[in-house]
Amino acid sequence: MAQFLSNLPVGAKVKFGRYQVASETPQEIIWKIAAKNHSGYPANAITLITEKIIDLRAVDAKEPSNSNFSRQNYGNNRYSMSNLDQWLNKDSAAGAWYVAAHGADAPPSTSDSVFNRNTQYSAKAGFLNLFTAAEKAAILNTTIRVVKASIDGGGSEDITRKIFLPSTTEVGLANESGIAEGSKWALFTDNASRISYLTQQAFSNTPSTNKPSAVENAWFWWLRTSYTGTYYYVHTVDPDGSLNLDYAPAALGREGVRPALNLSSSISVSDTTDADGCYTIIWNTPPNPPTVLNVPTDIYGGKTAVISWNAGSDVDGNLAGYELERSINGGAYSQIYKGAALTYIDTITYGWNTVRYRVRSYDTSDAYSSYLTGALKTVINNRIPVISGSDGNLGVKTADFVQTYTVTDPDEGASVTVVEKIDGVVHRTYPVVLGATNTFDITGVTWLRLLNGSHTLTITATDNLGGVATRTYTFTKNMTSFSIEPSIPFEASVMPTRIALSVSRSIPSGSTFEVLVCNNANDASPTWEDATSAVVGNLVHVFTNTTKTAATWAVGIKVNVERGTGSGACYVSGIGGNFE
Repeated sequence: MAQFLSNLPVGAKVKFGRYQVASETPQEIIWKIAAKNHSGYPANAITLITEKIIDLRAVDAKEPSNSNFSRQNYGNNRYSMSNLDQWLNKDSAAGAWYVAAHGADAPPSTSDSVFNRNTQYSAKAGFLNLFTAAEKAAILNTTIRVVKASIDGGGSEDITRKIFLPSTTEVGLANESGIAEGSKWALFTDNASRISYLTQQAFSNTPSTNKPSAVENAWFWWLRTSYTGTYYYVHTVDPDGSLNLDYAPAALGREGVRPALNLSSSISVSDTTDADGCYTIIWNTPPNPPTVLNVPTDIYGGKTAVISWNAGSDVDGNLAGYELERSINGGAYSQIYKGAALTYIDTITYGWNTVRYRVRSYDTSDAYSSYLTGALKTVINNRIPVISGSDGNLGVKTADFVQTYTVTDPDEGASVTVVEKIDGVVHRTYPVVLGATNTFDITGVTWLRLLNGSHTLTITATDNLGGVATRTYTFTKNMTSFSIEPSIPFEASVMPTRIALSVSRSIPSGSTFEVLVCNNANDASPTWEDATSAVVGNLVHVFTNTTKTAATWAVGIKVNVERGTGSGACYVSGIGGNFE
């Protein structure tokens, strides 16, 4: 199990990074929590200082070309220009970390340093060299205050570092020249809390000719605070935990090094200690990004676009979600979505020229994957056609009807094709005249073929650039009876005497079916005769009428249907026959 670093108390020990004094096997560095969410440090930071002295090294080398005699012979006490400050913040390989900090600067390469301590370290690798990439990335940049000697202008300066030495103020000792270099860390409460010892590694491998007689004996250790009344003295903590009143030349190599740093409080650590009484950091591996980013082939201004991606992966099993970002017209990316979904519907503003999307994964520790970036898309600034009216229910229809509508398009020169559908089946397709009144005809056979019940009319208008508008209507057909009669009678040169008819139909039980015929259909009042039984029996009907008032004889036919109590399909699909 894991917990956050912030859960640990001040004084708790944590293993972080590795160090090698000389050529021995690198060993893990043990740190103590010195402060939590300390004033002036990054928000929610945990401040660590090495539990013990990890090495004996000079703060700065002699500077033979310096115009100041003291700095020529005893080193420079300006912390921001010191060799030790630079070395602590470098991850360079052996012999590659040093860069002159000022015109008279010199590397710590001389073997005699001050008083022949032999603690030169210019040939060493930078302090951070043995830290992993994850460890180096986890160290927070921290702004610290440092006093300056009068030769350097006096007062103080603020510098930003990953690794730094504590100040007199931070370890609970007196401010130099009345200037507070930060504020006191919770770890340091008295002299006893400041007493420090060499690690076994440092004691066994230090190149210094001056060290404690035994590893169990306390020793001196550097602070970053210069003694501002001089040009080369730097404050140290005495073996008894008090402030060394004799100070120490910057080039003195016997003093101990106890670096400090800040880590985020959200870093995960073990919930129990190891054999050394230390908590261990549980490193989070950033998740992998999605491998597929789906963007529509065509992007239209004034419309929406569905952007989707597949799931990323995380070896730690703590994948939390995704960030989708968008770039408009080649500009900077901005976040448009953050969450666990795999789809986002984006609104495309009319007038954009180009758009591009990218997505990445993130986990519960706020670690992010790399981006998966989609192709650059040219925005088609085409406004969709407009169909008059609004979607709705036309209510109950008992007889055939027409639905009128007009189609317009805001883009000059656009051409539009309309498709009419009834219950999803194409009824008509045609190039529409923009602005003209059009009719969706639900009449005649079209009407008769529809069963009673709910139906949907769909009008879809598509312009020449793919812009689509749709209008949808619903209605309920409730037709209880119908009558079919040819609009023009069938004329005859002589009197029709007999007729044979066939009516294709479905007439459920409970419904009535009637067929009427006449041979004087041109008369003002035709003589209708019931031919139902003849049709049902597939027989010939013989006309009984022998008179007419019109100039010519003509045959008329009527088919009448009443649903009554019948249920199910009720229709007439065809009428055929002949007469004599």
